[in-house]
Amino acid sequence: MTQRTVIADTDGACSGNPGAGAWAYRLEWPDGSVEERAEGEALTTNNREELKAVREALRAFRARTGDDASWRIVVRTDSLGVINWLRGAWKRKKNLDLYPDIDRLVDSRVSFEHVRGHSGEAGNERVDRLAVEATQRLVASTMVRDGA
Repeated sequence: MTQRTVIADTDGACSGNPGAGAWAYRLEWPDGSVEERAEGEALTTNNREELKAVREALRAFRARTGDDASWRIVVRTDSLGVINWLRGAWKRKKNLDLYPDIDRLVDSRVSFEHVRGHSGEAGNERVDRLAVEATQRLVASTMVRDGA
């Protein structure tokens, strides 16, 4: 069986912690196609958005590959917390509502890789930009709505 691997870069951002924030992912498929997505939330934390980025990347992966055992995904994140919480190395104390959905998506086809944030790694820099831009749009729309 031919193994096909997707590279998923994920990141979360927050303006204030808690504050307005966003998550972003970038999936690079073996055929060279790229899928990107980012969404924000008015009141959140950075760790929450980091976890949501992984959840949404895994959902997108599953939507396209289903349970096909020939597919693999490498989730690349600059958050050691995310990796350690999802691998069970660290005790989960917060964001407990997010774990059941994420845990269902993590199987033997999923691996995690830590990348240093803000170190020039292209995929990580891209998702950081997407998450920050989504956060900035949210902050700007809130200011307009509130009349600031």
